[in-house]
Amino acid sequence: MNNHKTILTLMLAALLMSGCNYSFTDGQKERVEKAELSQGDIVIGVVDTSVNQSFFMKGVNLAVNIINEKGGLLGRKVKIIAFDDKGDIDTGQRIARQLSKNQDVIAVIGHLLSSVAVPASITYIQNGILFISPGATNPLLTAPQSPYVFRNIPTDSEIGFQLADFAKTSGFKSIAVFYQRDADMKALTDRFQEQAGENGISVVATRSFFKWQNDFRDILSELKNQYKFDCIFIAGILPSPADIIKQARDMGITAPVLGPDGLDSPSLLTIAGKAAEGTVVATVFNPKYPGKATQEFIDRFQTEYGFEPDTGAAQGYDAVSVLSHAIDEAGSVVPIVVGATLRYLKNWEGVTGPYSFNTKGDIDGKSIYFKQVQDGKFAFLKSEDRMQASLFDYVEGFTLRLPMERPIPTIDPGLTVEKVSIEITEQLFMGLTDLDKETYKAVPELATHWEAGNSGRKFTFFLRNDVKWTDGKPVTAHDVVWGIRRNIDPKTKSPGWYMLQIIKNAEAIYKGRIKDMTQLGVRALDDYTVEFELEYAASFFPTITGIWAYYPLPKEAIEKYGEQWTDPDKIVTNGSYKLALWEKGVGMILVKNPDYCQADSVSIPEIRYFIIPQGNLGLVMYENNELDIMGSGYSQIPSEDIPDIKANPVLSKEYSLKPQFCTYAYAFNTQREPVDHPLVRKAIAAAVDRHFMIDVLAGGDLQIATTFTTPPIFGAVDPKAGIGIQFNPVQARKWLAEAGYPDGKDFPDITLLYSASEKNTKFARAIKASLAHFLNIDLKLQEKRWEDFNQVITKNNPPHLFLLDWCADYPDAHNFLNEVFKPSKPLYRFGWNDPRFEDLMVMAEKELNPLKRKNLYRKAEKILCEDEAIVIPIYFDTAHCLVKPRIGGWYHMGIGGQHIRNWHLLAK
Repeated sequence: MNNHKTILTLMLAALLMSGCNYSFTDGQKERVEKAELSQGDIVIGVVDTSVNQSFFMKGVNLAVNIINEKGGLLGRKVKIIAFDDKGDIDTGQRIARQLSKNQDVIAVIGHLLSSVAVPASITYIQNGILFISPGATNPLLTAPQSPYVFRNIPTDSEIGFQLADFAKTSGFKSIAVFYQRDADMKALTDRFQEQAGENGISVVATRSFFKWQNDFRDILSELKNQYKFDCIFIAGILPSPADIIKQARDMGITAPVLGPDGLDSPSLLTIAGKAAEGTVVATVFNPKYPGKATQEFIDRFQTEYGFEPDTGAAQGYDAVSVLSHAIDEAGSVVPIVVGATLRYLKNWEGVTGPYSFNTKGDIDGKSIYFKQVQDGKFAFLKSEDRMQASLFDYVEGFTLRLPMERPIPTIDPGLTVEKVSIEITEQLFMGLTDLDKETYKAVPELATHWEAGNSGRKFTFFLRNDVKWTDGKPVTAHDVVWGIRRNIDPKTKSPGWYMLQIIKNAEAIYKGRIKDMTQLGVRALDDYTVEFELEYAASFFPTITGIWAYYPLPKEAIEKYGEQWTDPDKIVTNGSYKLALWEKGVGMILVKNPDYCQADSVSIPEIRYFIIPQGNLGLVMYENNELDIMGSGYSQIPSEDIPDIKANPVLSKEYSLKPQFCTYAYAFNTQREPVDHPLVRKAIAAAVDRHFMIDVLAGGDLQIATTFTTPPIFGAVDPKAGIGIQFNPVQARKWLAEAGYPDGKDFPDITLLYSASEKNTKFARAIKASLAHFLNIDLKLQEKRWEDFNQVITKNNPPHLFLLDWCADYPDAHNFLNEVFKPSKPLYRFGWNDPRFEDLMVMAEKELNPLKRKNLYRKAEKILCEDEAIVIPIYFDTAHCLVKPRIGGWYHMGIGGQHIRNWHLLAK
């Protein structure tokens, strides 16, 4: 049986190697035969390179211990044979030959320097041993494309490229270059210089050195006296680079130092001492990376050894882990079979982040980070917080997990209009004001305070001076002015422009009657003072200025990148969180913004949004502890599950009911027959059984609506006032007959349009059933994605009836009635024109007496919902909330996005 299995393996291996013109050597065949016996321990050679001080061996040993604790691989324990090549080529070759003589060795991990790894790899190839180098970056290592040779670190070419790009983003203009005289460092330096040139950076001088060299004072003196440079680039292996840095500082050369991963060692700090301060080095491991594997590795390493792992430890751990994964996947320890599995491994999630192997044996997609010596220790630069991550790989201890009921259409505040985008922009950006969680009155945010003048037609806001964009630049009054001008510009096509109409000349500019943008009633009095002139007095104006259409925006990023400015690698924000990952249609990761002006008060490090349209799936995930919240401002809890939740001894303690300032309604396009007739509209409204819809479809706990403005918002009508059309099928049939359609005879087909969601589908079907049963009307249903739905109701000619699910932008009836229904400038295509309603809106805008304003809104509601029946309100929304007890400080905002910055995670 074993002979037969060996023959099959050799045939498979031959096929794998045929594309590379390889043939088996005797050594390779013998190792295959030995491996196929599957006897004894799985033996792996590990070769450290102690010339560079690191915890490489500790990372390797930890990985092996964990594997063996779990029962080993394929039922066998893993055993390592350890060596140290000391960075010496001859020693490395001697070790390679010694390991090759041992037929039990299936793989070797190590040889961290390219100068040693490249020649050693030839010996391993000849003897059929799989070789993975966690440190050799020279492209020559994988140039033969051997099926046995791999590396789990980017090449010199990639590292040099990214170092040059970092130099550009750091603003360096002229660089002095040092490199160690060997092929590896020369190749890396050449790539760095090539890319630096393309980036417009001048290399003023290039000097080389030997690895044994330790006196650089003559070279440094020459550079100091003859050249001007704002950065020193050093490519080499310690200790020489540390000597260069120390001697440069001793001679008064203060230019920042930039170097590759060869400088990523505690030895740099030991040798250079205080002179190392400010030095920036490239690395492939960031202990702040939010992956689950990374954080578990760090916890286990610290428990085992009492200190944090370095890059060497992470690379060693990763190399053992990816090798063991390949052995498990292959179900074999035959080196070439394991190698074939590695070669096609995609999106491996290691402790250094995700990456894939390509056909050469190199890796693709691995992040390179930058860290700086600060106060005598390495610290990752703040820009490294925005990193590649897997959406579904997280550490529960510092991740808030939230469901969204539909894909996130935009995170551009100027293009934001619906609640999914509103939630995200709330986390990313600061408004001039915010809303108090109890009173919903305006409170300071970006503005410290404000003053009203000219009888309520002028407002002056005074800004904080400690708010920064994520690119480090200050947020100023000019950013506020530029953002508002950009959003009112008709070329922007901002769906939220209606919220700016209150500003003097805003409507005229949007409609093209005024071309001069300086005529807009907003201006910066100085860097931190913004003044608004309004079309009319509005005591509620400060509540409006917290809305996304008023957010300051990063002019430079938007002008540079256009529509792509919100991509994760381009976006500039100023809020409590910043964007780390956006998998469109799948989800989004936000991480805490360390530059946020109140960063010390932000407790939750990371937010992950998952797109989960199905409420029942979201509820299952919540019960399985895969989500922290259901309902509230996120994916809704299925109404049919509410009774069971209330009866559940665990879930009932996590359940609450909160006010949500939204009205669920249906509106008419009065330009379409037969709903152009008021009696037809009134008949349809009277045939809608709201009680049935709420009790059966929504599980109760909702307030029936016959008017549009949600109580207790200012100007809302008391539901007990009797305004609006109640459910009355007898009256409905009378009105329909008066309109010329007795018992629905000859009534043409009409269509109801709604956006796709479980709830919307259920309610639309209920409306269809009601009209068929009570009025003998056939209602066609049309479902569209939200983006397409919004396009139809705002810009096209919508069908007879369409869903109007309106949530308050700010707590005033002006937002519900004026901005949505005002006939001269309606938000949606209602096609109506009522001078009485128009006049009431104009008077309410100008009225400063609260009681008189309320009375005007009451009259307007009667016209809208009763006399003309332009809209059929169904219910005032309530937020059903399930919140895990680990979310401390949670509260629900009924308007806008949630205040996650004020929540915290409790320890279990």
